[in-house]
Amino acid sequence: MKIGKRSLGDFGRRLLDPSNYKAIPRFLKVHHRPFRIVLEEIFSLGRYPRTLRIKTPTGPADVELFSPADLSTLNLIFCRQDYYVPENAKVVVDVGSNIGLSALYWLTRNDQSFVYCYEPAPISYDRLTANLRKFPHRFEARREAVSNFNGSAQLGLEPSGVYSSLDLSSTQSVDCRVVHINDVLRPVIERHGQVDVLKLDSEGHELRTLGAIAPDYWKHIRCVNVDCTGASRFVPGEFHRDHVASAERFWR
Repeated sequence: MKIGKRSLGDFGRRLLDPSNYKAIPRFLKVHHRPFRIVLEEIFSLGRYPRTLRIKTPTGPADVELFSPADLSTLNLIFCRQDYYVPENAKVVVDVGSNIGLSALYWLTRNDQSFVYCYEPAPISYDRLTANLRKFPHRFEARREAVSNFNGSAQLGLEPSGVYSSLDLSSTQSVDCRVVHINDVLRPVIERHGQVDVLKLDSEGHELRTLGAIAPDYWKHIRCVNVDCTGASRFVPGEFHRDHVASAERFWR
């Protein structure tokens, strides 16, 4: 049995999650038609693809969505605020950028932020660059996966692109380049001196990626957002921790 496009179990879990109710007032701040968006979120309604205009701290922003999953992701980021944002965050490394919704979030917190995006799925990468086209000098995108090794691997493709993964067994897959997390962080730290936000959402590779970060690099990282649980054992003890649903957040 399904409600909208969600299983009954998933719907029930979301219904019982208090963080979803705390997000409702933020729908008023983000969406021009918040009550309609809430209904579309609950029942997976709406026509896709569609362009949705949202309200942000730096002004209105247009975002192209391609499925109910994209709308849900946008609401988790902008309304439920799954990701912690340090004050005056300017340098972001976004691993698993998907169609660019998380990058758009960082880019619209202020006018100075710069986002390094990593997204290996071809269709998601193309949508990412299209969604961020109004910020041509404030992001750098690479069609690469990030993990604890350098090399190549098969990326299992999921139709919406949301759940494409190196660990996904799929009838469709593509070769993709995999970059070690230290080779991602090193040039950013050398250029900027620090990483204000490191976000990891790589559908199964988050913990092995965290565990591979060189000890010397941690002193340059202000905040880590991880879309999984169990990350505490890989993050230095001086970081504070909390979580929103499945997202763990660490900050100094």
